[in-house]
Amino acid sequence: MSKNPLLFILIFTSITLGFLTLIKGIQGQNLNLPTRAKVIGMVNGDLACYVDLVDDNGQEYLGIYAIFEICEQQETFLNKRVKLSYNEESFNDCESIEPCGKTKRVKAITEMTVIAQ
Repeated sequence: MSKNPLLFILIFTSITLGFLTLIKGIQGQNLNLPTRAKVIGMVNGDLACYVDLVDDNGQEYLGIYAIFEICEQQETFLNKRVKLSYNEESFNDCESIEPCGKTKRVKAITEMTVIAQ
């Protein structure tokens, strides 16, 4: 390895910035969530309800945040085509259900209505 610390710092900074840009791009994909899709999975997790969708073009959206009330109606929505509404909601930003004092705001499904196939 080179003994030039400036070269090491430049390479490290470049890799870090590239990684952060990738993460920001992945998070930004949630800005274009479908308003109509088929529900292919639902999980009532510790911190949120997570919904898996597939839109009319076959694009999958996995692990989309939803309010807990959505998962309570799993029998109504699973494997059905639905109309979706989203809002910014606060969720615990902890590693478990135990409160840690941190929250995050996430675009989440707040309404789901079954529609005709």
